[in-house]
Amino acid sequence: MTKESGKTKVEKPKGKLGILLPGLGAVATTTIAGVIAVNKGISKPVGSLTQIGRMRVGKRTVKNNPLISEVVPIHPLKDVVFGGWDIYEDNVYESAINAAVLDKTLLDKIKGQLVKIKPMKAVFDPEYVKRLDGKFIKKGKTKMDLAKAIMKDIETFKKENKCDRVVMVWCGSTEIYIQESAVHQSLAALEKGMKENHKDVPPSMLYAYAAIKMGVPYANGAPNLSCDIPELVELA
Repeated sequence: MTKESGKTKVEKPKGKLGILLPGLGAVATTTIAGVIAVNKGISKPVGSLTQIGRMRVGKRTVKNNPLISEVVPIHPLKDVVFGGWDIYEDNVYESAINAAVLDKTLLDKIKGQLVKIKPMKAVFDPEYVKRLDGKFIKKGKTKMDLAKAIMKDIETFKKENKCDRVVMVWCGSTEIYIQESAVHQSLAALEKGMKENHKDVPPSMLYAYAAIKMGVPYANGAPNLSCDIPELVELA
């Protein structure tokens, strides 16, 4: 996306798009399996606004209702690759079976592709999500160290998968409530807080910071404070 003469120009998607998902649980694995099944012609993208939704163009009296994907430059599903982090070592097939959202018969048809997607070690702290106790986690003296480790993961994933672009969507569990405070008001304050392991900088915020610093669009898929603080909005 670029800006020209005060107007926003959305460029046509090209190459390969990497979608990184912190938290390879029910939501993430269902999304991944669904896209793979659609690409293989096993399923249809039922429920996907971008894939089967239509829009009206022109006056209401004119029957011109093309697919949204025919009008808006949306990246084609066939050029999408997935990756992510999780506190458990299960590959996407194993995690999808455990989630029990999709029928096992469908998952078995695409098992070959699902088992190849394995999580990277996650940034996790049980202080923010009390009911989980996974051990597949990153180690670091400070939260800044952990954020830098996430950035390294993004860089490695993009290179290994030959991605032209990467986006990140938080799919992890909802963290404990954190009220916006002074540590969230400026980049200097946040980075200082990360170096000092401030309690109001949860894992989801480290993922958001790392993504934005790497020029990767970040979407928050849970009611965490995450990216919704003045400093990260300004940084983005």
